[in-house]
Amino acid sequence: SNYFVLTELQKTNRTKLTFFVYYDQIQKHGKSEMPEFIHKQFKTILNKQKYIDGWFWNRYSLNPYNGCQFGCIYCDGRSEKYRMQAGFSETIVIKDHAANMLEQRIGRARTFLPDVVGFGGVTDGYQPIEKETCNARAILEVLHKYRYPVHMVTKSTLVLRDLDLFENIANQTWAAVSVTLTTVNAEFARFLEPHAPTPGKRLEIVSRFKKEAPHVQTGFLLMPIIPGLTDNRSDLKTYLKQIQDAGADYCLFGGLTLRDRQADYFLKHVDSQYPNALKQMETLYQFQYEPDFYCGQYTVQEQYQKTVDQTVLELCDAIGMPVRMKRFIPQDYRRTNYRIAEILLNESYKRQLQQKRWSDLFWAGQHIQLLKEPIEMVASRDALSAIPNVTGDIWDFIKDMIPPAPKQTTLFD
Repeated sequence: SNYFVLTELQKTNRTKLTFFVYYDQIQKHGKSEMPEFIHKQFKTILNKQKYIDGWFWNRYSLNPYNGCQFGCIYCDGRSEKYRMQAGFSETIVIKDHAANMLEQRIGRARTFLPDVVGFGGVTDGYQPIEKETCNARAILEVLHKYRYPVHMVTKSTLVLRDLDLFENIANQTWAAVSVTLTTVNAEFARFLEPHAPTPGKRLEIVSRFKKEAPHVQTGFLLMPIIPGLTDNRSDLKTYLKQIQDAGADYCLFGGLTLRDRQADYFLKHVDSQYPNALKQMETLYQFQYEPDFYCGQYTVQEQYQKTVDQTVLELCDAIGMPVRMKRFIPQDYRRTNYRIAEILLNESYKRQLQQKRWSDLFWAGQHIQLLKEPIEMVASRDALSAIPNVTGDIWDFIKDMIPPAPKQTTLFD
């Protein structure tokens, strides 16, 4: 074996915790920076969300690990919301028997329909420990078996190991791989993401997918855009040129959020190396910096965000780079529902960036894609207005998109 046991904790009726140290990690990070690995059995691994994500299109979410070895200083996974262990990048929890849990959950679920599984939204599913555990690979095999589409978010070149499996899933249903790339500036990248692959290696991930897995939708996440560090127009233009050259299908972008212990951790690092950027953040997030006591806003000042959004949109438009992903369209009663919802949610996003009224479109799209019958059947009863938020201009907007109702349709509970 290429690891040894550091400590084994007392067994309980449900959980066994074991610390492991892996030799290759010691060689990479040095003994003083070596994370501890805890093996833990969980009750479940798959989460069904109340609403489908209007950005990444996932209905379900999962993470094979808690904590992340890449140590990105801005990561929202450090915030109290996610209830992660203390030492987010120093202690990594490995979810034992993850694939078996997933198969039991999907196999026994009576109300689940195949839909996009968001993978790696909080912690990276392909962080270095995946090389040893193969949790992500085993999970993908289960999703492929049950015909569930997948959206993987990662910074890791290890995702290339499973390139063939992503292509198989894409040919069967739908697959997307989004590579988080906050900057192509190597200096900033080392500061922001100390143990993640370099920007050049992440660009190569998309290039490889486009050549070797052409049916997988692949692009970049320009997020978070950080005030005073990664928001320069010239740098953004360079960034977009490089991801275009890599063959990206899209670039999704978003701003930096700050809250509780995630903000404390991030701002401590910014203060140590980029004090001028910290002063700009104090203004934009309305706080006065005190170590370990963040009391500012969650999101950045509105006018600043509008300026950055318009800059990125202009640069993307200039090179024909989409800022939205194409969604998964199931071939069952949800087909028209999802197509119409995609149009509404894309328009909602566009209006939100323009700081125009957007919420009615957003909620109309959400309610339509959660219908338990085809929207064609609803329209055949002249009941479109019974769908929340489908009124007035929205009703007029969608009515001509709806084909005639089929003669026989099965309702799903």
